[in-house]
Amino acid sequence: MEIDDLLKLMSSQGTVRHFKPDPVSEEDLEKILQATRWAPSGANTQPWDFVVVKNPELKEEIAQIFVESHQRAKKEDKEFPYETGEGLRRRFTDPPILIVVCADTRFMKAYPKVGYREEILNVSMGAATQNMMLAANALGLGLSWGTVDTLNRDKLQKLLGVPTHIRILEVLQLGYPAERVLPRFRRDPHDFTHVDKFDASKLRSEKEIKNLLSTRTSPDIYSGVRKLRTK
Repeated sequence: MEIDDLLKLMSSQGTVRHFKPDPVSEEDLEKILQATRWAPSGANTQPWDFVVVKNPELKEEIAQIFVESHQRAKKEDKEFPYETGEGLRRRFTDPPILIVVCADTRFMKAYPKVGYREEILNVSMGAATQNMMLAANALGLGLSWGTVDTLNRDKLQKLLGVPTHIRILEVLQLGYPAERVLPRFRRDPHDFTHVDKFDASKLRSEKEIKNLLSTRTSPDIYSGVRKLRTK
């Protein structure tokens, strides 16, 4: 692949929230999973495991866990930005496949004692997930984040029979997009690249940061065309 083709693929990788019921072929699923094996990882530990979920009843149970955890979060944080109702449920029931991303925490022993082992594990898992997302996009599929947190991790671990030393990080949704959201505005590399020393003049203003943190959405930072629907 030429670099321009790769950049074009990356720039078209938008968030998918609505999926068609069309099945994903085993061949395409295999290619997406193959992409993970080439991801870099700390000490080449390859600390990932994946649970592929296709069973409709199991997807319903996973969806219910997310709905309940989001509803709880909404009660604790009135500004919690994510949906908590039927739209959230369908994110996990409509796509034909869910991919549960699991990190084996035992591999942290392979990382240097001096330093942040947790960070090395998380970066390794992020690289594997990004590889899958790019592979899915190249195949015309959507692969969307479904981040797991302390509100829902224990229930998901129990439901899926995941051992305690294996940590569920994401429940990715895989399928053909019913609509696709284009990537939001991206900063120019010149704006965030520093030569030799950090250039404080390139820092975003306190007003921009305050706006982002207070509203969870900022036209100053995320400007430009927001959405393009494709059926």
